[in-house]
Amino acid sequence: MSTAFRKLSQVDFRKRVARVDSRFARMGPAAYAKDRTPARPLSMALMGFGWIYLVASISNRRDHITASLSQGNLPEHYHQWIFSGLAVMLAASMVLLLLHVVRYFAKSDGKKKNSGGILLGALLAVALFHTPAGVWQGGLGMLDQHSQRIILAAGTSLKDSPVMAINNLPLSD
Repeated sequence: MSTAFRKLSQVDFRKRVARVDSRFARMGPAAYAKDRTPARPLSMALMGFGWIYLVASISNRRDHITASLSQGNLPEHYHQWIFSGLAVMLAASMVLLLLHVVRYFAKSDGKKKNSGGILLGALLAVALFHTPAGVWQGGLGMLDQHSQRIILAAGTSLKDSPVMAINNLPLSD
């Protein structure tokens, strides 16, 4: 009785790999690849804060933008283009924010931490943007007069800011 040996082909090899490790057979080397995205939660939190603060400022200050455009030299028919572009930016920001929520719950390692940082920064920006004026007045009232004057002097350059309306805060004597 003789045994016949046949040369194995690439197809035979793939069938055997599929029996042994079906995940590797489907995905190749990417099946066991690690996520090498570096985690930068602090810088992502700062980026998320700035991004959502800008979006919230634009969405709540339409009258200010309209007044600014009317004072400028830009023709009236371009104003609608600007507002359309801002609306597209707001919609894209909401879609990207939703994408980061999904990525936070679906991914792992660096991508999850980076999306978590962006979401944390966004949450802090929304909280800062919607902080009532009474909280700012109470916080300023806790400081001594020297610190109040420093903050009020720094606040004169931010007098049009929607969040820090510190020019309207009274000094305690």
